[in-house]
Amino acid sequence: MKTGTITSDPNAHCIRNMKYSVSPVVRVAVAPKNVQDLAKLVDGLKKLSTSDPLVVCSTESSGEHIIAGCGELHVEICLKDLEDDFAKCPIIKKDPVVSYRETVTEESDKMCMSKSPNKHNRIYAKGEMMDDKLSLDIENNKTGPK
Repeated sequence: MKTGTITSDPNAHCIRNMKYSVSPVVRVAVAPKNVQDLAKLVDGLKKLSTSDPLVVCSTESSGEHIIAGCGELHVEICLKDLEDDFAKCPIIKKDPVVSYRETVTEESDKMCMSKSPNKHNRIYAKGEMMDDKLSLDIENNKTGPK
């Protein structure tokens, strides 16, 4: 959908799609300010999806239109392009949501080591499940990175 090869040679082959090492993790729900502009918004989402290979535009089962990008800045640029260039109608933007999709189900059987950039410090670590109490404390803002 997002790539193509244009040629006049009948023996030409299509260029392979690029593989990206990033995945869209920041999601924003959008809706038109005027209900009459829904068709413009849907058309603009299709154009945005075609123009940017890293953005994912989808419609949830609830009817919400979702734009997913690689970071907050990427999503902001996509929203500006959608409103100004592709849909050409005012839109309502919901708060961004970040998806976390990594989990640990059991303790790792391997010890991992990482070196600092100057190669003088080493960190050894094993992965294990987080305690339920700790995850509740993080959700309730009782504890954090500091």
